[in-house]
Amino acid sequence: MNANNSSVPAIYFICGVLALIILLLDIVTPLGIATGVLYIVVVLVSLRSPKKQFTIAVASACTLLVFIGIALSPSSEIALYQVYANRFLSILAIWVTAILALKQRDSIKQLHAEHLKYEQAARKAEVRQEKLKVLKATVQTVQDIVGNFLNNMQYFRLEMSKNNGLSPESTQKLNRLIQETSIQINELGNLEEIRERRLAGDEVGIDYKLIVGDKDTIDNRQ
Repeated sequence: MNANNSSVPAIYFICGVLALIILLLDIVTPLGIATGVLYIVVVLVSLRSPKKQFTIAVASACTLLVFIGIALSPSSEIALYQVYANRFLSILAIWVTAILALKQRDSIKQLHAEHLKYEQAARKAEVRQEKLKVLKATVQTVQDIVGNFLNNMQYFRLEMSKNNGLSPESTQKLNRLIQETSIQINELGNLEEIRERRLAGDEVGIDYKLIVGDKDTIDNRQ
């Protein structure tokens, strides 16, 4: 029910005009008719202002106008106690409307604030989950790279224990393995976007291979 700051003067003007119209109507209406109840409209319009004090001020001004209406309205044959009873009910209606409307607006603001807090907490939780997912995928990918490297090293270890050394061909393969592993780790650290890929055991890892043209593997880039 809040209004922009640019529309606040218009709200003040509308409330003033409405109050004046109701006062003029009250003045030309004989006593005994509860014309003061119409001031509820002014109170409701005042709720468009973001300031709570303005609505309270409007309700107070309308209360004063109700008493002014008693003095300026033409007399009637209705008993005076009925006139005052009608005016009292009008004032009661004005203040009940103002108080309940302000409480409702405060409740709506509180609910809106709680909803925003919930959305912010949900976003933070989502970001944490995404970061955790990326971290887990990174660890799985590193384990996959290192695991492949260690598995290949087992072959060279067996050859060394069997032949007391590596053949020139095996040495070349070992150098290529070290180079490929280094390239894989460097690519993993230089990613500009995260793309998932399935690893062994249905684990989720990171697709760290940089695609250049139609070459999508390290071997093709050698």
